Amino acid sequence: MPAGPYHWFLNTLVRVHVSCDEGADHVSYIEHHVRKGESPPLHIHEREDEIFHLIAGEFTFRQGDTDVRKGPGDVIFIPKGTPHTFCCDSATGHFFSITTGRDFELFLRAMWRPAERAELPTPVAPSPANIEALGRAAAEHHMPVVGPPL
Repeated sequence: MPAGPYHWFLNTLVRVHVSCDEGADHVSYIEHHVRKGESPPLHIHEREDEIFHLIAGEFTFRQGDTDVRKGPGDVIFIPKGTPHTFCCDSATGHFFSITTGRDFELFLRAMWRPAERAELPTPVAPSPANIEALGRAAAEHHMPVVGPPL
């Protein structure tokens, strides 16, 4: 992995390549590294579209009521207001996300911590307090949780 300002967001490794504060349209371009089973809760972005560009790994995406399998090279567009989540089905996964507003990036920043090294953190099961904080931060950033992970 290239050198850079990596952060740990829960059990994932993230790096902001283009910050929402760099341009007038507030576009974010964020790199994500995940391991098998990583799945955020089903949620909605109320104010921003989201695009996933898969680099490595196999994933199941849920968009509304539809589940689809995707892999390296695939691009998934999630219009704002659409319930969605994903699950990494392979040992690890690597993708980039693009969002068209500030909410998602600021949510990550509110919950991440500096990475001690440029690799995935040691996995830790979220505590009830962590789950509550995550749901609260998501709602504050216009991304309400509407269901469980995959």
